[in-house]
Amino acid sequence: MAFRVVLVWIALLAFPAFASDKLIQYIEYIGADYSAAVVDGKIVSSAEYGEMQEFSSLIAEEVATAPQALQQQSAQLKQLIADKAAEKDIQALTALMRQSVIAAMPSIPLPKQSPDLKRGEALFATNCAACHGATAMGDGAAGAQMDPAPTNFHEVERYQARSAYGLFNTITLGVADTGMASFAHLDEQSRWDLAFYVGHIAGKGLDTSKVPEAMIESGAVKDLLTATPKDVIKLYPDFGAELMSLFRSQPERFFQAQSKDPLVIAQLKLQLSADLYSQNPQAAYDQAVSAYLDGFELVENPLGTVNVELRDQIEHAMMGLRQLLKDPAQKDVVAPRIAEIQSLLKQAQAELSETQLSGMSVFLAALLILLREGLEALLVVAAIYSVAVKTDKPALRHTVHIGWVGALALGVVTWFISSFVIDISGASRELTEGYTALIAAAILFYMGFWMHSKTSAKEWSNFIQHKVQNAVSGGAYFGLGLVVFLAVYREAFETILFYQALWLQGGEQAQQSFIAGIASALVLLAILGLAVFKFALKLPLKTFFGSTALLMLVLAIVMAGKGIAALQEAGTLSVSQLNLPTISWLGFYPNTQGVILQSVLVLIALVYLVRSRKG
Repeated sequence: MAFRVVLVWIALLAFPAFASDKLIQYIEYIGADYSAAVVDGKIVSSAEYGEMQEFSSLIAEEVATAPQALQQQSAQLKQLIADKAAEKDIQALTALMRQSVIAAMPSIPLPKQSPDLKRGEALFATNCAACHGATAMGDGAAGAQMDPAPTNFHEVERYQARSAYGLFNTITLGVADTGMASFAHLDEQSRWDLAFYVGHIAGKGLDTSKVPEAMIESGAVKDLLTATPKDVIKLYPDFGAELMSLFRSQPERFFQAQSKDPLVIAQLKLQLSADLYSQNPQAAYDQAVSAYLDGFELVENPLGTVNVELRDQIEHAMMGLRQLLKDPAQKDVVAPRIAEIQSLLKQAQAELSETQLSGMSVFLAALLILLREGLEALLVVAAIYSVAVKTDKPALRHTVHIGWVGALALGVVTWFISSFVIDISGASRELTEGYTALIAAAILFYMGFWMHSKTSAKEWSNFIQHKVQNAVSGGAYFGLGLVVFLAVYREAFETILFYQALWLQGGEQAQQSFIAGIASALVLLAILGLAVFKFALKLPLKTFFGSTALLMLVLAIVMAGKGIAALQEAGTLSVSQLNLPTISWLGFYPNTQGVILQSVLVLIALVYLVRSRKG
């Protein structure tokens, strides 16, 4: 069962990597061009309608391994096109599908620098004007005989249904069976310049002065890249059209904000949450979640080395704010609570000396991050490897080595991707950590019971009779190796992303302290690992199995708490806070959901242990 769960989880993570670019292109194309194919239930262009049918079939092929919900939406889209449904129904469904694909993506490749519209205009004249016309009206001489005709980028309706990311994909991939060729031979930045140039044309002329400055300064680049103007207007009715117009015509203002101090980002997003709350509570909630994930969380560890009480106070307050935003009865408390958090964030800024940390602070942060994240993984690896040595199972030793080496290798890949390929969002980071922790907790919990079964009188007698060599079955190899992989990768994943933030915050003058902190943590982990391993091997076999089982059960409960907390931080699970202290090393976070799950696991473990003793 665990194996199937992990396969499904990996498939969900892998799905966006090979399918999302084409999917978004096809989905947006249908949403934007359907009106050129069908009007009032009648086909007005056979060529356009043929494309709608072809693209809906291509979408069905692309989502064959996607989550079931997206497959159902694809089948519904195909049926609506066959029924020559109304344009509004097609656009509503394609908007939902596009959001489903984007939600499944860990992140998207952001432009390496702000798109340059002047350069985009020059590129358009050289590469696109022959078909699309000198003024982008779709009236170029080379496109006169094309069916369907080249896009008129002045059409407002089409503009409102296309995202900048979708335009970038179309420029990169081309459009099958049309005159739109691929321009993949252009470098990536040139394709972004082109996408922003053609994407801004129909949105010109709006009064962008009404866009809140906090929205610009918060650097909402990722969200605006994948959103259509219709999406943004729906989310921000008062200034959505103007916001998208400003983003596409002056992208440099938004990209400049990307390099801001995370605490500044957190403050800006909280201010935006306060501004939006009265008119759009859900948008206010989303900004509050982003304030934590894309802002404060990136400086949690450095702040913890300076003032751990302040760190916990801010974290508790920001999680509590989410509860208030979801409760209409507490609307009068929202503004004062945001002001209180803003004050705490400013205090944190002062204590961290704005964006630069001292060498000692960087050293301690680097040491404690790796020590904290590595200790949990170390206990799992040491316990399971000790089982392999104690039971004289070379195959299990190899499985353990494959697990931790594979996890570290994937960690290196994660570092490379997050540094040079894509920008992993805060929500994606927490979801990965949360699901990984919960899967590992489930397997550890099961393995803990399996280990403990070897200590009962009857099982112990059978165990001795069949010799130690037969204690660990082949089926258990996979489960134990998978636990090693998940435990190590989860900690490596979190450590890498926190280290990226710490490296930037420390600056060049603290790089030696940063490296020294990592080296010191590795030495301490090696010493602790050796001590745990040597201690475990000295235990009598029956005692060893019992203590290992207990350790696995405890680690499962710790991971379960951390998994729930991560999903809550990502905004996937609701959070009901309790007035209790946080004990992060035990995976205990003061919220009802996590406490209930951990309590249930403790109760199950206690009942099992009591019953097994009686047996």
